[in-house]
Amino acid sequence: MDAGALATSFHVWQYRHHFIFKELRDKNMTVECVLCKPKIRMLSTSKNSTSNLKKHLERKHATMYLKSPKGEMDGPNGSTTESPKEPRYKKSKLENLVHQMTSQPKVNTLVFNFMVENVQSLSVLEQPAFRKLIEGLSGGKMSMTRNTFINRIMMAYSKMKEELKEKLDRVQSVCTTADIWSAHNRSYIGMTCHWIEKNELERKSAALACARIRGAHTFDTIAAKIHEIHLAYNIENKLQATVTDNGSNFVKVFKEFSKGDNENYEDDIVEFQDVGTILDGADEAMHLFLLPHQRCASHALNLIASHDLAQVLSQGETGQVYCSAMAKCFAIWNSVHQSPLAIAAVEDIEKMKLTAPCVSRWNSEYCAVEKMVSLPETKLMDVCDSLGVPRLLSYEIAFLKEYINVFKPLAFALELFQGEQKCFLGLVIPTVLTLKKKLCEKKTLALYLFDVINPVLEAIDSRFKQLFASLDAKMATATTPQFRLWWLPEAEREDMHLMLVAEATRLEPTDGEPIGSDNVQSEDEFFSFGPGTGNSDTEEEVRRYLEGTSKNLSCLKYFQRVRKLFLKFNAILPSSAPVERLFSHNGNILTPKRNGLTDDQFEQVLLLRYNSKICTLDKIFPE
Repeated sequence: MDAGALATSFHVWQYRHHFIFKELRDKNMTVECVLCKPKIRMLSTSKNSTSNLKKHLERKHATMYLKSPKGEMDGPNGSTTESPKEPRYKKSKLENLVHQMTSQPKVNTLVFNFMVENVQSLSVLEQPAFRKLIEGLSGGKMSMTRNTFINRIMMAYSKMKEELKEKLDRVQSVCTTADIWSAHNRSYIGMTCHWIEKNELERKSAALACARIRGAHTFDTIAAKIHEIHLAYNIENKLQATVTDNGSNFVKVFKEFSKGDNENYEDDIVEFQDVGTILDGADEAMHLFLLPHQRCASHALNLIASHDLAQVLSQGETGQVYCSAMAKCFAIWNSVHQSPLAIAAVEDIEKMKLTAPCVSRWNSEYCAVEKMVSLPETKLMDVCDSLGVPRLLSYEIAFLKEYINVFKPLAFALELFQGEQKCFLGLVIPTVLTLKKKLCEKKTLALYLFDVINPVLEAIDSRFKQLFASLDAKMATATTPQFRLWWLPEAEREDMHLMLVAEATRLEPTDGEPIGSDNVQSEDEFFSFGPGTGNSDTEEEVRRYLEGTSKNLSCLKYFQRVRKLFLKFNAILPSSAPVERLFSHNGNILTPKRNGLTDDQFEQVLLLRYNSKICTLDKIFPE
């Protein structure tokens, strides 16, 4: 039966259903639905009900009735049958969906989120095709204009900043990261803020600024900008440290203005300046007061690998093998990077893609070499031949494989420091100690790199000397359940135990939580002489914590004082990688097509996008 005949049968049923139902009520029977072919549905009826058949025809085959032309089936008096209406429950869902999608506030919010989260150019709002798209999808509603979007950015940024300040007001300890980025003849200083939520013990991050810097990047200009940003968010009194790379301009900022002593900077290059210049700027600099400086551990490791290690490898007989092997590797990478034909040739040989490393990232180079030596030797020879590069000799391949094996712990540590969510200051000392231990173990099996490992160990000691002398870093490690005091030699654990007790005793009650069992001290509790004196509750809690074996952060809920120490000292990040990720968004925003943005608009768009995880745009503009 064709579709027209089926539709006609359906119309006949629509017109005469009351006669059929009357006949079916007189006897029990099972009806076959011919419209459900090839699978025939069996529908039972009874004397009291024919609802099964009626519901089935209305719900399953109503579309055939709707598609048939009007007047195709005449009634008994020649009247044209009317098309049945679609079931009411379907219309209500459709109407609700259309109502939600076509409300103007909803359209504005969706367009705004699209522009900010996907870093779209403002010219998109003026493109006719985009405006037609929004108008068609929203049922005639118009997309916002360029000026409306800019005004909305200002409003959203203001609300986001107020919401962020309220969040930071409820936090007790924070750290910031800072760096400078330049593009298209403009320079910007970026700053991010980081803290740990006291309930979930999760790392939270927010962007504070990406402000334009005009003129030279002098230490006093940078110091004034950092101080201004700290004051804008009222975090200067809860700031534990500011993390930056090891650039000379940032190092000098904290050498001149840090409240701590300057003995950590004694190895830096001495600079001589005119006394008159210093006295002229003295009044302006008096109000600057920055908290201690934390050098980026990730940057320090990268310097060890890219500078200290490369310098050692380039010397002696090992240097000849290293230079020849790496020269051939770079020749392959350059060919693949510059020629689509070279990419196709490599893919034809091994179905893999070789990527050129980033010159400023040692771990990028390490991964590229690792991928290269993972190829079978015969196929590696084929790659060299197809690209016209001299073949890697067998001893050069052996050297590269040993290079990958020996410095695998260094690459792992570098990757670990660049984390954010689960990366704390307490992770640094154990990571560096483990790195040194693993490098010493590799030395016994090294053939080409035996004389290279000792200079690398010396470079690690030199660049992390300040960190190992830092009390904050030691406290951060001791209050991390994964390490406690296990990383310390036995002779030093008792002193660290006493420092933990002393630091925990200084804590004052917060949020209505009493620290001791009683708030009123007795005479015996007041004096601290003789046995059995001191804060026994604090000592007992620290002792139980240090004797524990759980390595999960959740165990800190049983040690409230240790938990507060963890929140304080581990608020500091070991790396300035988050602010570098902030600049990775900049490259998408500050492009030749987006140069029309003012400095303030550029900063507002960037911060709205970065902070969308903690300050959602839907909450900023409720419908």
